[in-house]
Amino acid sequence: MSRYLPTLVALPLLLPSLAFAQKPKPPTALATLEKEVEAARLKYKIPGLSLAVVQDGNVIYTKGFGLRDVAKKLPATPDTLYCIGSSTKAFTAATVLMAADTGKLALTDSPRKYLPYFKLYDPDANAKITIADLLCHRSGLPRTDFLMLASEGTLNRPQLIEAVSAAKPTAPLGKAFQYQNIMYAAAGELAGVAFGKPYEAVVEERIFKKLGMRRSTLSVAKALKDADHAVGYEPTSLKPLAWRSIEATAPAGAINSSVREMALWVSELLNGAPRLLKPTSFAAMTQEQMKISPAMSYGYGWFLSSWNGQKVVEHGGNIDGFNAEIALLPGKKLGFAMLSNVSASPMAAEIQEIVWRNLSGVKPAPVAKAAPTGKPEVATETEAGTYTGKTAPVTMKVTFEKDHLVLSVPGQPPYAMQFVSGRTYRLAPPLPEGFKATFTKEGMQWEQPGVKLALTKDQGNAFQAPLTVDALLSNMLTAAGGEQSLRRHRNRVASIRVDFENQGMVGTGEEFADISGKKASRFTLTALGKTLGAIAAGFDGTQAWQKLSFLDTPPSPKSERDRAEADFSDGLLEPKRLFETLAITGKESIKDPFLGAEPVECLILKRTLKSGESITEYVSTQTWRVVRRDASDTQLLTDYRESEGVWLPWRTLEKNPAMGSIVTTVESLRWDTTIDPKVYARSK
Repeated sequence: MSRYLPTLVALPLLLPSLAFAQKPKPPTALATLEKEVEAARLKYKIPGLSLAVVQDGNVIYTKGFGLRDVAKKLPATPDTLYCIGSSTKAFTAATVLMAADTGKLALTDSPRKYLPYFKLYDPDANAKITIADLLCHRSGLPRTDFLMLASEGTLNRPQLIEAVSAAKPTAPLGKAFQYQNIMYAAAGELAGVAFGKPYEAVVEERIFKKLGMRRSTLSVAKALKDADHAVGYEPTSLKPLAWRSIEATAPAGAINSSVREMALWVSELLNGAPRLLKPTSFAAMTQEQMKISPAMSYGYGWFLSSWNGQKVVEHGGNIDGFNAEIALLPGKKLGFAMLSNVSASPMAAEIQEIVWRNLSGVKPAPVAKAAPTGKPEVATETEAGTYTGKTAPVTMKVTFEKDHLVLSVPGQPPYAMQFVSGRTYRLAPPLPEGFKATFTKEGMQWEQPGVKLALTKDQGNAFQAPLTVDALLSNMLTAAGGEQSLRRHRNRVASIRVDFENQGMVGTGEEFADISGKKASRFTLTALGKTLGAIAAGFDGTQAWQKLSFLDTPPSPKSERDRAEADFSDGLLEPKRLFETLAITGKESIKDPFLGAEPVECLILKRTLKSGESITEYVSTQTWRVVRRDASDTQLLTDYRESEGVWLPWRTLEKNPAMGSIVTTVESLRWDTTIDPKVYARSK
């Protein structure tokens, strides 16, 4: 239900039907729009898509493109039901504002006034948080979607809201935009309490019924009984996905609708929502409440930006198999609803450009090929290079092609970059302005809505190391217990505790490692003393895999780095067999509270595989042990202890951009025991 890694009374009763009176539009504009939408659908391999456009109080265009069901060859129509995902948040914000309009609550109230079980981990934030903070993602909590997904079907909405109290914040209250689905679940729940009925009933009675949205529903079961509903698909394999029922977090993304009915919602909003909200509340909903970036902010349930000088009010939606975009250009009385049946497609961003350019009457500013605010401080071509995240396992490659930079991220299409000023470049339209890179002496500062990353530029191996790679590896092997100690063991089993510090969950289970190069971990998740589900992951000697009881995970692509990470000795016994090259690339002091109060001076060892993948390790010059490892994730390793002649870290902190801090603690170790070979296979 992300926005797009790293994403929603006195008028006559006949107004809904009048809103669908088709107003003629110049055929050339609509024909061009239709051609461009279809071309984009095919480019992004979207099976089915439906679009409705509203202008000047009339629906001027509705159409279905492609197939709502590929296997049955059923066409998408304007009446096809899709999940709208996080586009639901605007409906939730409206219900809260309706309650405020009728005096049933105030946005300055504490959520605890209506939900006594509501609590935040940080005492100061807990004392000061207001309902308004919930509506604009400034609670200080990162995304707790892992808790949300794991608890679905086990915890009800009040229990889920209570469970998130164990999640540590990653920012002070009100200081950072951090997209938060469970805070929206709380907002919807307190609206229900204020009105004295379930949240779902509030939406159905106070929005759907008033606007004539007769087939729209928050029930997956009801949507699937509708004769015209879409099948959702994965974005690459186009594998059909089951509709996800998210009852506990329904206010964050559970509405299912068609573009014909969403057009009623868009039409009401373009008119100022007089049947739903007071003018002051509608204005508050669609004006800046929280800054995201210089070019983007958030209201209550809406992202706010601009297009060619025109204010844009929009919210996308992503949920298993579905992608949505609802957007308004209020100054031109123009808006649209786009619903599609593939997860996380770039269409949500591109559809705005297509609709606004063809129907707004505003002539788009030409794409700047030269510096709009002067010349670049540094020659554009010199910014090209490979950039690696300092605190996250992110690699971005920047190339210079003809007269502009191109950004490439693994698993995504290349993005053209456009100069802004100084050494700052943004992703070129139709991507939103909030996606940008500022190059620095050390590397790059990357920004996108809700995310900031520092990356270093790969400078090659110009560093003059104080010792050879072989000498460093010899020191590391000795510090690990020596070759004899490592070679005398065939396997080990660790009993572990996994604390998902920013999610409010704990896992308990076991990690397995075998001398043949196989690894696996299997553990159970709990919150509020309840079992939420199970997670298993590993490398079977050929391919990495993972299996979650609450989430369908696609097969992992084969990776030589997975094989190297599964090595029983962490690459110390036969490093030159595993790696194509090994190089000491620099020296750095690592300072992190997890490692202790004092900085740890480290040599940086980069191990590169034949595939080009790499593992970078920061090795303490005092203990010759790895204190940080950047591979498929970024880890800090500490509390080394000796067991059966081998020294291993008993505490590991993984810094995951999506889930926050994950601390794994070894509670006991067993060596050379009998392990069922099936433990390393995904099928078990």
